[in-house]
Amino acid sequence: MKLGYGPAGAGLIAAALVAVAPVGAQAESSGRNLALSCFSCHGPAGKSPDTIPAINGKNKAFIVKEMVGFRDGKRKSTVMQRIAKGYSDAEISALAGYLATVK
Repeated sequence: MKLGYGPAGAGLIAAALVAVAPVGAQAESSGRNLALSCFSCHGPAGKSPDTIPAINGKNKAFIVKEMVGFRDGKRKSTVMQRIAKGYSDAEISALAGYLATVK
């Protein structure tokens, strides 16, 4: 069954949904969602009890620097380079912003 919205209608609906949420809340939600995958290795809420570094409560600028370093190949790692390649600057910023608030 076709609803008949087409690309233009879908774009208008998406724009309306984005306009409803404030930018800060949207970034926080995005960062929180992105962080969920981090917690599988870095421990619950980023509090790693093992050799993988804890990432909770780190300074946002530090997290951005490290993630961009991994993504751009300037910081070597067996796993993080592959993971970070999938993140845009905006996603890294949102992720870092959220992780900086996790205590």
